[in-house]
Amino acid sequence: MRMGSSNPVFRQASTYTYVSDRPVTYTNIALKTIFLLAIAAVSAFLALENLENINFGWLIGAMVIAFLAVIIGMRSVRLAPVFAVIYAMAEGLILGIVSLLYASLYEGIVPTAIGTTFIVFIVMLLLFSTNIIKVNQRFASFLVVALISVIIMSLLSIFLNIGSLYYIVVFLSAGLSAFFLLWDFQRIKDFVDSGADHQVGWILSLGLMVTIVWIYIEMLRLLAITSRR
Repeated sequence: MRMGSSNPVFRQASTYTYVSDRPVTYTNIALKTIFLLAIAAVSAFLALENLENINFGWLIGAMVIAFLAVIIGMRSVRLAPVFAVIYAMAEGLILGIVSLLYASLYEGIVPTAIGTTFIVFIVMLLLFSTNIIKVNQRFASFLVVALISVIIMSLLSIFLNIGSLYYIVVFLSAGLSAFFLLWDFQRIKDFVDSGADHQVGWILSLGLMVTIVWIYIEMLRLLAITSRR
């Protein structure tokens, strides 16, 4: 029996796991994910090069487009390639602006966050491949409860203006994002082992990129806190 996914992108992809004569592979997913990350990097670079033409409205618009692109991309195998690219472009603009804001306050934080994100990815991949951490339904339930708890704590820190609670939220959210990566790896393994059609690779790559972006943002916030101290 397949385990349900906590990542909505992968949960939707589970409807497309019929056996195919052109099955999805790890290489297929990896190349697509690298392609999407490259598009995001180029988009971020272009945003910074044309910073004088970008205002707050652009940032809000990019957030809306990125959100809609994920929703649409995860619901259609046929549309997934197009909306995965749209998401990468919009997210690149957002990450470019956010990274610039952090870089203006903390010297060297962006390359450190990128490097830390890469290290987290490799460490989680090793933990998963060696089966040191068991990824099962109980693990998924833990992730859901933890995510809801972090969201509630985040709202409390905002509305009650509790600074110390914000620090706790950042540390917990950073760890949680890394654990979600483990669950994403498990779902990818399920799809590859089942012989799912290669077109599902775009949905899986989109979901993996969403998690990687989350980790990068959390690394920026975490590094910012440690830099203050």
